[in-house]
This record gives sequence, C-alpha cells and structure tokens, in this order.
Amino acid sequence: MENLNQFIKYIEFDDEKRILVSVQNQFENYLKEDKIKSLLKESCQNVLKEDFVSLEIGKNVARLTVKEGSEDASMTLVKEELVKGLEMAMMFLAMNNQ
Repeated sequence: MENLNQFIKYIEFDDEKRILVSVQNQFENYLKEDKIKSLLKESCQNVLKEDFVSLEIGKNVARLTVKEGSEDASMTLVKEELVKGLEMAMMFLAMNNQ
C-alpha cells in the first residue's frame, strides 16, 4: 500500500458518501485524456457492477458515486483494485527494465 501513495494522494468519502480518489499532482494530466477517462469508467463498472452509479473526473480527483448502502464495500473494492493495478503496473515496468 505504501507504493500507492506515490500515485494517490488520498482515497476518502466526501459529505455525500461519494468515493474520492485524488492523484498526485504529477499525474493530473492523465485524468484529462479521454481514453483514460473511458478506461477508468469501464474499470469502475466492471469492479462495482450493479453498485456503480456514476464517475466524475476533475483536475486531480475522480468522484465515484455508488448505490446507497454499498459505500463501505465499494470503498474496499476500489482500494483493493488500485493496489492490484499498481502491483501489476510495477511488475510490468520491472520486466521491461530488464
């Protein structure tokens, strides 16, 4: 999880129980790309299935709205998937550097 902090500032709920995922400043530009936005939305839908409601992407924050009552379980899933994705990316980068 410590590697996650290299990429993610925080993962928390806002006042409306939306899941906020804020990226470190050096990764803000990725959130501007349409392809990345589309991939993020598709990933959220695949992971959260029927609990997914919507995804809004701002300058450096993704706001994920899930069905009422599923917020805590969805937060856990989001964190797990971020860690898994980061681990896979790190392994891929390590393989390419050999």
